Amino acid sequence: MKTFFSALTLLGALATTTPSLAQTSATEQQALMKDLDRLMRNPQKPKQELHLALKGCHAEQIIRDRDADVEMPKPLAVSYGGSNSGWSMSMDKGFFELKMAFEWADVTSMTYALGKDADEDEPRHYEIKIVKRKKTSTISFDIPLYTTNEATVKDVMRRLEKVRQSCSRN
Repeated sequence: MKTFFSALTLLGALATTTPSLAQTSATEQQALMKDLDRLMRNPQKPKQELHLALKGCHAEQIIRDRDADVEMPKPLAVSYGGSNSGWSMSMDKGFFELKMAFEWADVTSMTYALGKDADEDEPRHYEIKIVKRKKTSTISFDIPLYTTNEATVKDVMRRLEKVRQSCSRN
């Protein structure tokens, strides 16, 4: 009987702590998104928005430019894939938007490096390279972080890796 009550107490403790762990995870993701929004903003392109939307084990990178050098006779929109993984792009006069969705379980590696000085419109910054594999395809994409502080980049990498590890398939 004593064992039964001990087990009930343990189950009750687990039941009450599990939602708070999920809450902490969502809170951590919100804080990470806020930091990424700040770091991904190119100070020389104020009308361009970059955002990494995190929702559990799903992520979506959004690139939006409201002052794009785009001249279209008609709006254009194309997409590939489904809601969990794929991409979509839309363009109109002066507007460009690209969305790339992925599942963290498909990410096989993340690295970072100081960006090259190839474009004079780009201030010196780091880039995080995310590689994902799913069945027969391998896709990689970069996330710019407009900072030259490597410690900041390492912290972001640690936090992204924590999200990735919590979503990995065993």
